[in-house]
Amino acid sequence: MEFHVRIIVALLLALSISGCSFVEEAFLSPGEKVNRAFPPSADIRATEETLRDLVSDDESAQEKLSAQYGALREIRGLTCVKSLAISRFDSVDNIRKLPVSRDCLIAQDEVLLRFLQIKQVERRLSQAALRSKTPLEAPAFVSPGLPISSGISAPTAGVAILRGTRGELLSIEIPSGKPIVKLPQLSDARFHDALLSPNGRVLALPGGYGKGVTFFDTETGAVLWQNREIYNVLVWLPELLAAVASGSDGQLLIIDFQSGEFAAGLPALKRQSWALPLQDGRIAIGAGQKLSLVTYERGANGIQGTILKHLTIKTGPGVTSLRPTSMLDGRVLFFVSGRDLMKLDLESGQETLWKTGEFIGNRYAKLSESTVLVDAYERPVRTRPWALNIEEASLSPIETEEGSAGILYELDGRAGFMRREHDGVWFGLHLQQGKPLALAEFLSKRNLERQMAKLEAMAQQSSTTGGQTLLKDGRLRPSPPVYSVRQPSIPRFPRLDHGSTSVPFAEVAKDAQIEGIGVYESSNNLSKGPGNRPGSITLAVRPTAKPLVLVLSSYESVTWRISPQGKDSIKLILLSSYYPSSIEGAGNARTVVINGGYAYSRESEAYAHLRQAVMGQTGRDIQTFQGSYKGSHFSVGGR
Repeated sequence: MEFHVRIIVALLLALSISGCSFVEEAFLSPGEKVNRAFPPSADIRATEETLRDLVSDDESAQEKLSAQYGALREIRGLTCVKSLAISRFDSVDNIRKLPVSRDCLIAQDEVLLRFLQIKQVERRLSQAALRSKTPLEAPAFVSPGLPISSGISAPTAGVAILRGTRGELLSIEIPSGKPIVKLPQLSDARFHDALLSPNGRVLALPGGYGKGVTFFDTETGAVLWQNREIYNVLVWLPELLAAVASGSDGQLLIIDFQSGEFAAGLPALKRQSWALPLQDGRIAIGAGQKLSLVTYERGANGIQGTILKHLTIKTGPGVTSLRPTSMLDGRVLFFVSGRDLMKLDLESGQETLWKTGEFIGNRYAKLSESTVLVDAYERPVRTRPWALNIEEASLSPIETEEGSAGILYELDGRAGFMRREHDGVWFGLHLQQGKPLALAEFLSKRNLERQMAKLEAMAQQSSTTGGQTLLKDGRLRPSPPVYSVRQPSIPRFPRLDHGSTSVPFAEVAKDAQIEGIGVYESSNNLSKGPGNRPGSITLAVRPTAKPLVLVLSSYESVTWRISPQGKDSIKLILLSSYYPSSIEGAGNARTVVINGGYAYSRESEAYAHLRQAVMGQTGRDIQTFQGSYKGSHFSVGGR
């Protein structure tokens, strides 16, 4: 007995001298031994450390993370040594000498990193509002310190993201306007498709073609996750710690941040352009004239979607605004349809289309469950705010002067508005309203005013014949060429003359993909040319199944250079700029100069003008638009 004790003591002494590494490794699983021999990348280790800091105050979350991440680490190790025999008694040093596939380790590292990044998003979504949702009162002006282009807000938090005119991103408190953090700038971000989480902590920002979506922490500015499989996030499902997204192939995806997995959405719904949470928990999702009401629930097999109802909008082109607004406690959707305003009763299917396009702008903001703030065009080039009651179909003039000018934006998922002026923004809700006027009466009066203005203009043209001016010697001044290059005038609230029903290129555009590109100026300067900073921009044309109609817009003079590959797909080019621009390499495509001004942001009034000019030429709207303050290369097609 004494002999055996001495043997055990000697073994323990030898192990203690060796640091006990052999004993420790003997209790490691084969997968964990591989992970120690070939550790995950530094990015993974840093992301894991950040995530563990985020859950340090939640014991349950720590245990869950350790279990999920530990299982994935074990899979990583075992997957990369499937063809190799490893026993419990093999040391980490010996495993390090084995021919383990580096490609396999890299691929598994991508799985680990995606899981950790998704879990970072989950942790932010599960937290309380970044800033409490403060009730909005009378309009208050905020100067964030940079020129603002547009903005979005959080439905249940006092947080907004402002986008600067040069693509800057800034998270702020509302309504105080106090800055929170400046976010990294994405040069080709599609901010019009950006979505801020209800608690204001996560911004999902889509990039350019093929660049997927970047998820930002709006408190620190850190990038939480980037994924190229996602085209854009359509709606958050905060109760499920999930989101519904559109994949790069147009299919719906369910991003389950809790499990760290993707799931296929509803196969029957493809290429949806918007989604909207309703007050009763349902989700309205659709594109154009089609929409569906769905619910999502978490079950034993993950999150499942159920289609409750399909609806088809029979009046007008359907939803053409970025997404509708839930009104009357979720019973009605209100939206822009073409140039007009429309409401749809989700229960009865009743449609009401108001022909407002020539007299009321297509921007609005929700003031209450029954009223929205709109801007009516006034002569000569200004607007006046009104409150539109969608139940009573009436308009009440807004008598509050503060916050009555500037570009109007809706606050997502809450009542209130934002107005952008050149040096700051207004946030507000309570506005003094005047005596209401029936919408039908308002439109009738405006239509009469327009007809009278036309008669006055005709009377003033008594010295002209057939639209051509008489010269002093009695000869007619020659008419300018129909498609000559000219400097377009850009009134603040321009609109087309809809007295003419002619649509010159309706046949060409009927089956075409209409894509727009807009810049203020080129970043590739030329030594000579019109304007202040002439430049050139190269267009790459990807293979496409449909013919292309291109809308090219700029303030400065731009020489648009089309690459030879794919140019035969282009059937028509609509060119619009302040200083004269030109096209190189268009092949047989027809180039037409239109009086559409210039636009590089979909949130601007100038873009609404450009859209109207395009619809006047083609009868159709711009389907895809890429815009930036400066640019040198863009690509089109590929759909």
